[in-house]
Amino acid sequence: PKKGSVVDETILSNKEVCTQPFVPMPAPAAAEGFQLAINAFTVSPNTEREVFMNRRTTNTSTIYVNKFVMQGRPNSHHFVLYGFQNTTSLPPVNTLRDLYNSDGSVNLLTFSQMQNHIFLGGGTDVNSTYTFPAGVALKIPPATELDLNAHYFNKLTTSLTGENYINMYTVAQANVQKEAQSINFANYNFSIPANTTKTITTDFTFTKAVTVITLTSHFHKLGQKFQIKILGGVRNGEIVYENTDWEHPLVINFTTPIQLKAGEGLTSVVTYNNTTSKTVNFGLTSEDEMNIIFGYYY
Repeated sequence: PKKGSVVDETILSNKEVCTQPFVPMPAPAAAEGFQLAINAFTVSPNTEREVFMNRRTTNTSTIYVNKFVMQGRPNSHHFVLYGFQNTTSLPPVNTLRDLYNSDGSVNLLTFSQMQNHIFLGGGTDVNSTYTFPAGVALKIPPATELDLNAHYFNKLTTSLTGENYINMYTVAQANVQKEAQSINFANYNFSIPANTTKTITTDFTFTKAVTVITLTSHFHKLGQKFQIKILGGVRNGEIVYENTDWEHPLVINFTTPIQLKAGEGLTSVVTYNNTTSKTVNFGLTSEDEMNIIFGYYY
């Protein structure tokens, strides 16, 4: 400002570590929605911990969700809400499941359960709010089982706590004109050589005509730029999304939705700068990389 200061300079010079207490957000009123949670768990020193929790919704009739509010503790890499493709074989309810065993190896049962996931919401920014456009909502049948997924990293010599909540707010069916479907377009097969900048382009197509309403991206700390282009049709090659912040990826809700015909789709153009001394591939830890388009359509 022209006069005064935007900060208290004595705070900037104070080298004491100050941690603000984590206070879980209240659940919505019963008539407004419901809350799901991964309750507090421990993240050991100098480790990462990725966990899953299958929660069953409390609704006794079909409901429509038009808003998510997410909350998580610090040092979180992501918090994601998943549905299941096949509902005949699901993980146990209300049981914390680890992606990694105590020796660091992948828990094969948990990994196999991940192959049954459908992305429903969430991402890298664990403290965020998402609202669907007017008239659009996500359909949740009675007593639906949803898998909550949290990933924390701990670079300290003391233990940390992980904890995540998601409030799901509902809207009357009479106000819903379109049922939202999720986009989860991922490239799992790529590598980035050591000390190299590399751009990877991947095409994804829809099998039917769709209207895309929301796009966001997911990559890790080596990611420099994530672009999404339209594939096919009169707008072929048009850039409709660009993000350069891997920790807080841009979420675009299109004022004018993107109309795509069957056979058309989206292209991800992702640039990585591998400053490490090893080749980095797709993987599940924060030391690996990812290449995913998330979003919604109807």
